[in-house]
Amino acid sequence: MSVLLTYFWINDQILTLYSLQLTAFLLLSLIASHHLHKPSQFRLVESTVSTICVLLVTSSTGGVRSPLFFLNFILLFELALLLEPTVSLALSGGLFLFYLYTHQVGSSPLFLAALLSFPFMTPLAYFFGKFYFRQVNQKKEIRNLYKEIRELKEELVEDEMKLNRAL
Repeated sequence: MSVLLTYFWINDQILTLYSLQLTAFLLLSLIASHHLHKPSQFRLVESTVSTICVLLVTSSTGGVRSPLFFLNFILLFELALLLEPTVSLALSGGLFLFYLYTHQVGSSPLFLAALLSFPFMTPLAYFFGKFYFRQVNQKKEIRNLYKEIRELKEELVEDEMKLNRAL
């Protein structure tokens, strides 16, 4: 959705002039909303603002030719780690279409290669995201097992004390 909104913003002659101002406003609102939202809601807000800001900045500075084009790859990894790994698959397709339809590719093979790098970076972001979420789940399981061990030790001590009193 944020890619589509940014597409309409970039294609309007008047709104394009205010892309960097919108980016600054969005970043300031992100900082302000950090204290207002719960962490789960803030992740969604952060991902939306990040996507819009990266697209606005790269489009304002030359699109695929921009020296800041690498921010798109950082965005892929950010969303794969922040939300779900499958989000990077949809975002990669959206970014590919965004740059293709905004006519920021050019006719040079170098610019086309930059655009075709999305299909190669997406699996990497996806697997990093899967690995990260697997690690997080394993840490939760380990904490739960430690808690269970502690409870079982306490029960064992209580049972031994009852047994000693009975003797």
